[in-house]
Amino acid sequence: MLRSEVRKASISVNEIYPSIQGEGLLVGTPSLFIRLQGCNLRCPWCDQPSALTFRETSIDLKDLIREVEKYPHKHVVITGGEPFTEESLPLLVEELIRRDKSLQIETNCTLWQDAMEELAPQIHITCSPKAVAGWFVHPKIRRYAKELKFVVDQELSLDVLLNFSDFLQREVVVLQPEGNKKVFLQKALEMQLRLLEMGYQVKVIPQVHKFLGLK
Repeated sequence: MLRSEVRKASISVNEIYPSIQGEGLLVGTPSLFIRLQGCNLRCPWCDQPSALTFRETSIDLKDLIREVEKYPHKHVVITGGEPFTEESLPLLVEELIRRDKSLQIETNCTLWQDAMEELAPQIHITCSPKAVAGWFVHPKIRRYAKELKFVVDQELSLDVLLNFSDFLQREVVVLQPEGNKKVFLQKALEMQLRLLEMGYQVKVIPQVHKFLGLK
């Protein structure tokens, strides 16, 4: 990457904050979250509505990197919104890798950027398929994702999960009850048992940070 590209690049950021990773296979990891602005989907239960709309305002990438370096966290989570809508995502990822950061991208799986091809193997990509997108997962995301995280709501069915047998066989599927609601926790546990009877092991993991009163 040319340094001039970084100097000229800007990126639309909703917020940046330290916490723990409260979801998925890396739960409990101390993390610095970079929430990018703008999403191509509109899930009815989205808990970050402020990050949905696309804004014309942005900050210089070099200023964002400078802000990241103020924190001691080794693990950085790029979330949204939808990170793959951000044109400068590959530049951000490359800059963080150069600084020896452990990187995770949380995505709705529908989009891809070719500039991410060489970078993707170095990232923990968490793919969360969505009902509003017909559970579509871009082939490149499917190739590089390290885990599938399904929000268990009224839409999710066992048939949907069985369409991802490759991930089920790798035991990297997480069922996350929507809003930590008891009814969806029960549904997740029932799905877990059904899959176990079929020879597949999945994890049921609620949003742990919410139980701890963290962001």
